[in-house]
Amino acid sequence: MKAKLAVFVILAFLLMATAWAGENVSYSNETKNITFEGVNFTIPEGFGESKGNEDFTDLGSEGQTCFYINECNGEIVITVISDWMGMNTDELYKDGAVESTINGHKGWNYTENGLHYFGYVHDGKGILIGVTNETRLYEVII
Repeated sequence: MKAKLAVFVILAFLLMATAWAGENVSYSNETKNITFEGVNFTIPEGFGESKGNEDFTDLGSEGQTCFYINECNGEIVITVISDWMGMNTDELYKDGAVESTINGHKGWNYTENGLHYFGYVHDGKGILIGVTNETRLYEVII
């Protein structure tokens, strides 16, 4: 399962680079609550969705990723793996990760390629959030 997570992390990072090419991003002047793949998140003021959802079914998994950017080069990447099949938070461990709790969710926090990640399990789904500013994790995860 760790190899599966590594593939998601690599794909999310590569797909983020393409998210910057998204045209017609509509930035929001207010914080908004979203439900993505049945999980609730908060998108801070100033961010706009930059690309449609990415589908990972070609990798044999049920998962989706969405991207948000702001005009100051901030990024938020949300990946929800819906076929987590009863795996626990330990399956999200990555070498060098630190066990932590964000807004009541226990998971693993690490930095890679300039992004701060937090992986956790919620309602049987594996969730990986990547942000450019680590404090955004506390805003996005509810």
